[in-house]
Amino acid sequence: MAFTVIEAASGIGSAGRTRARRDGPAAVLTRTSYPSLLSSAGFSDIVTVDVTGRYRDTQQRWIDATVRHEAELRRTIGDEMYEDRIVDRRGSLAAIDDGILVRRLYSACRPARSTTSSAHPHDRM
Repeated sequence: MAFTVIEAASGIGSAGRTRARRDGPAAVLTRTSYPSLLSSAGFSDIVTVDVTGRYRDTQQRWIDATVRHEAELRRTIGDEMYEDRIVDRRGSLAAIDDGILVRRLYSACRPARSTTSSAHPHDRM
């Protein structure tokens, strides 16, 4: 299994967590770490790769494109939604730059099931 996630950086304290909640995606905060969740679900060989630099690049490109197409976006989505989006993206970018938000790639393996036992209880009869 492999997936990426945007999460709050480790050790940012209460003020940092509040900021991560404000400037990050809806599910940015978890009660436990992803490696711990993967481990408790039976996964092993858990690997974490920090891809925050690419996340930052993407946020900057979103901002650049939003500003470049401002007139068309304002006509299409309205002034209020345009302002909300640009403020949100700039907030995310600042939180990345300040070390509040990170993006990580997680990969893990689940041990293969034994082929000696039947998957169906009635097959063992």
